[in-house]
Amino acid sequence: GDTWNMRIRSRRPQKPSRSVQRRFLSTRRSLLRCTTLRILLFVFGVATVGILVFLGYLLVRFPPNSESTSSTLNVRVSGGGRRLPKLPDSRPTGGVELADSNATRESRKGAESGQDFPDQKIFVYSELDCKGDAREIPAYHIEGKCAKCFDACAKKYSTGLEIQGNVKSMKVVGQDAVVSTWATCKGTWNYPEESGYINSILPEDGCVNQNVKWQPVHFKFHMKDDVSVLKQANERKKEKEYVENPIKDPKEVLKRISYFGEGGVAKQSTDKYITFLKDCGGFNNIRMGFEYAVLMAWVTGRTLVLPPPEGWYLIDFGPIKRGGAYKRGVTKFSEFFDMEHLRAGMPVITAKEFYEKEKGRLDLKEGFEGDVLSTESKTWKAYLFQKFGGQAWSPLKRVVMDPSIATYKASNNQKPAMTVGRTPVEFDEELKSKAVIHFPSCHGPNGDQGIYRFLGQISNSVLFADKHRETAFKSFWKNHIHYPKEVFTAAAHMIAKMGLFAYSALHVRRNDLQYKEVFQNAQATLRNVENLLFPGEVLYIATDETNSAFFDAIREKHKVFQWKDVVNEAKGIQYSEKVINIIEQTICAGGRRFFGTQKSTFTSYIFRMRGYMSVPDTKQYWHNIRYTGMPDVDKFAQPILGPNTYMQEDPSMWEDIVED
Repeated sequence: GDTWNMRIRSRRPQKPSRSVQRRFLSTRRSLLRCTTLRILLFVFGVATVGILVFLGYLLVRFPPNSESTSSTLNVRVSGGGRRLPKLPDSRPTGGVELADSNATRESRKGAESGQDFPDQKIFVYSELDCKGDAREIPAYHIEGKCAKCFDACAKKYSTGLEIQGNVKSMKVVGQDAVVSTWATCKGTWNYPEESGYINSILPEDGCVNQNVKWQPVHFKFHMKDDVSVLKQANERKKEKEYVENPIKDPKEVLKRISYFGEGGVAKQSTDKYITFLKDCGGFNNIRMGFEYAVLMAWVTGRTLVLPPPEGWYLIDFGPIKRGGAYKRGVTKFSEFFDMEHLRAGMPVITAKEFYEKEKGRLDLKEGFEGDVLSTESKTWKAYLFQKFGGQAWSPLKRVVMDPSIATYKASNNQKPAMTVGRTPVEFDEELKSKAVIHFPSCHGPNGDQGIYRFLGQISNSVLFADKHRETAFKSFWKNHIHYPKEVFTAAAHMIAKMGLFAYSALHVRRNDLQYKEVFQNAQATLRNVENLLFPGEVLYIATDETNSAFFDAIREKHKVFQWKDVVNEAKGIQYSEKVINIIEQTICAGGRRFFGTQKSTFTSYIFRMRGYMSVPDTKQYWHNIRYTGMPDVDKFAQPILGPNTYMQEDPSMWEDIVED
């Protein structure tokens, strides 16, 4: 028994001695003290980093008046500074600050050294003609995350006047200096690369007055380096062949510019119709309203009813007539569009044919028999709206979704940017059941014209759920919506005198244009475009300027042709004086490059024709924009299309077409 008890006692754990216990407790206290210290150090480090980040944000968001990580100089010159209304904040809603890219870091190194752009700078002034408060901005300035640039947002002249909203004039100095100006503070906030471009300025421009709605708030320096020179040389090399070996055979020219297909058998009329009225503006507004009606007929598969002939603004009446007074008369759509080709693509009838065919079935009002609908009839306009109502579908405020809103929104062909600010509409079952769907351009109830004018970019007036159907629409447009053949025939003879693609063309609007800020003198036009021209290159100028001496500054450097210089080339070809303007559009389309007038729909249609003709350069240029000859800078002047864009053209109208 004793032996057993001893074995049990021997298996029980022995209590440590006091010395061992003291050593264990001492070690545990040391570990606890070390862990606590580490936690405290970690918390302190995190707090410090957080404070530094917050302070950095405050410095970027609210920079002091003496901003800049490099030296800038504020100076005062003669003249007072009147405060302008402050423009909207150029910081984007929900914008985030830019992160440094590799390219930006490399640019920063060059900017910090000040060696990349020696002695290059831009001066901005609060008054016209480079007077008033002034700010000198050197090329090596660093703005937030952007090297070689400057943001005017939240900055002031030395007098305390805010720079933003008070840049009336500018001047660039320094060899090979090029400065692009922007309406958004791109050096601090995250904007798309091409967003907000205004213009470019070079030293040879001298003092440049600012006359656009949005004043610049961001200035970016560029340099004419070997790479940009090589890019321009390569572009010119491809086009030089046309100048050295011009196409001067009128038959060959006609073949090249006639981009549409052959005609065909006219489509038979249906028992459902699209009716419309002529727009109340000039020809190119009338053209857009006509195109919208054609598109509605194409989408619905209905017969298009042409309105009765009537007087067209600036064709049959109006304030301006080149070469004499207007002869009051009426105009038909068939005088401006090839109806044979249109009828080969869809059924088309006249208002008179429509009335005679459907007066019984549709119970149309009496009084329009005989030749009543062979000319303008205000009674007919009012009756159409009274009888059939009208679609208030201005493409600036509405967008048609095909085949329905639900189907489009479930498709893979959505274009969210094209729906912003526009209400979706559709041809629902109720509309489809109607015998007539009417588009009363400029003739809505109570004199309401805005929602009843159909001016817009035809490429996004309808959004298609099916990409193949969208492509079919664009192919139909190229082949069936174009000017009469005699317009192309006359233009071909006139183009042949200069040589197809062997000249560049300009449209210089000087009179009937709503946007007067785009007007400028001939010297400014030449300065803007000369970097994209060959030395001494032949130019064709389409213009409503009546003073022949106006373009003498351009004639000093280039051989200039105008209508009077080429009109005799088309002797023997029958065409109406009414179509002179669209013949000139066709001549401009046949140039190597074309420079239009901003905010002109006459210009915009030339861009589309050039796309259809596959000209050497289908980019869209304007003589109101300063071009540097540097492709990486000039690309920013290309249009950014939006839901309400209709004074520029959508390249997809020709780029999406799949040729047979």
